[in-house]
Amino acid sequence: MEDFFGAARRMAPEPSPALMARVLEDARAVQATSVRGRVARPGLLAQLREALGGWPAIGGLATAGVMGLAIGIGAATGLGDLTAALLGQPGDAYLVDLMPELDFDIAMDLSEG
Repeated sequence: MEDFFGAARRMAPEPSPALMARVLEDARAVQATSVRGRVARPGLLAQLREALGGWPAIGGLATAGVMGLAIGIGAATGLGDLTAALLGQPGDAYLVDLMPELDFDIAMDLSEG
């Protein structure tokens, strides 16, 4: 076995010409995309877009934001009627203090200063 290992150590491995051609082709492709020796990177907005998941994800986020705004603005008018229908109380039932023992003591302490 030692003779085989010795023969293997004496033979220098040579890459095939096809492998060297592929390596050089990849190197030329990278050099073509570089600007002044640096690899061109996408801009900040392109990086943010890809971090969020691309245009489909941004479309979903935009839709959710617009619908949240629309629901927040539009639902305020019917909230009193809905509360009165569900609880059987006047329309201003959402103004009930559910925790009257919690005062604004911290705010009062800061104002006394």
